[in-house]
Amino acid sequence: MIIAIVPSAGKGERIKAEKPKQFLEIKGIPLLIYTLLKFEKHPQIDGIILSVSSEYISYTEKLISSYNLKKVLKITEGGKTRQDSVFKGIKVAPPKAEIFLVHDAVRPFVSSDLISKIIDNTKILGACVPAIPIRDTINRVFQGEIIENINRTNLFCIQTPQGIRAKILKNLLEKAQKENLIFSDESTLLLHYGYKVKIIEGFFLNFKITYPEDLFLAEKLIDCKIEDLL
Repeated sequence: MIIAIVPSAGKGERIKAEKPKQFLEIKGIPLLIYTLLKFEKHPQIDGIILSVSSEYISYTEKLISSYNLKKVLKITEGGKTRQDSVFKGIKVAPPKAEIFLVHDAVRPFVSSDLISKIIDNTKILGACVPAIPIRDTINRVFQGEIIENINRTNLFCIQTPQGIRAKILKNLLEKAQKENLIFSDESTLLLHYGYKVKIIEGFFLNFKITYPEDLFLAEKLIDCKIEDLL
């Protein structure tokens, strides 16, 4: 089985909204639903598990029912960190899960093609993540002043979904928990414990909605029917 784990317990404080950004609506549809529909419609995805903060579990259940998302197997309570939420999702995953795809709830423009490539490469390599090269000049800044230029050669922005064989991810998360270690994503977790992580070409529109202007951009992309290209 191939299971998508979607940690959805973040507060999204940088977007300065009344509720977590994954529940903000674009064109009348919650952002989370746009994301989940990508995995719901993908033929290789067997199930979806959500980790949601306790106060939004009931609301999320109603959303899943309203949009008739059949592949959502479980909505569990999320943790204080992304890593905690992922681990809690994995704990309630079906025992037959062979591959986990961990995807940010607020990356609604992931393409079906990218999901397929992550799955195919994870089957072969054990772990695979999408990445895009950094386009801009990178500088180190201190107290509002540039102090150093950083060579951007071989620097990439890591995206999701991140694919990992189920047994590997579960074992490493258990290990990290015992050692009180917190990692920002699965690729960093794997790297810490000595695993090689293969990257494939990501997609620039597969951006993470973080700031208010990201919501504006997302709305314009939907107006342009970007979904038809994904």
